[in-house]
Amino acid sequence: MADERSARPCPAMSSAPHPPRPLEEIFAPIGGHKNGCTLAEYLHFAREVRARAPARLLVFGVGEDSAAWIEANAGGTTLFLEDNPEWIGKIAATTGGRAIRQVRYALPFDDWAAADYALEALALPDPAADLADRSWDLAFVDGPWGPTTGRHQSTFAATRAVRAGGLVALHDCERDREQLICRHILEAQGFETVSEVERLRLYRAPA
Repeated sequence: MADERSARPCPAMSSAPHPPRPLEEIFAPIGGHKNGCTLAEYLHFAREVRARAPARLLVFGVGEDSAAWIEANAGGTTLFLEDNPEWIGKIAATTGGRAIRQVRYALPFDDWAAADYALEALALPDPAADLADRSWDLAFVDGPWGPTTGRHQSTFAATRAVRAGGLVALHDCERDREQLICRHILEAQGFETVSEVERLRLYRAPA
């Protein structure tokens, strides 16, 4: 039997509502929940998404906000990458299931640290090589859960996925690990800081 992790689910193709709901209305019910973004953080990135919609949006991590990202990107393509099968099961019903791809992160953060945070030591999540095509407009990195594997591989994948001038948002940038990821992955590859709201930092890909 084929490994379920090798499946290639279709991203969510959402239909634009007429008229679209205000972003505040979409994100207010989930803003500030435990282990999630604040409303200000959600709205900051959601405005970037809506300004580009219909866009190609890549989201690392699923949660209560998954359906909200699909709606914010109405008419566009939204794909979620998640390593936790329990969360995939919880959220699949709200996204149609096909918008979520289960991935594996093989390199623990401590192993990357032992390699002096070298870009050459990083690998893409598996399976995600097909996403490193510079065709995505935006990537939102809020997974995997920070205290576990670390977000070095997901952030690295985001930098390989977004187009020139595309945006990468990294959450929890107040933490030491995320600070290292910003320095050694994003800034080391020429990504420029665009803005920062609370714990969320936005970077623009080099042209």
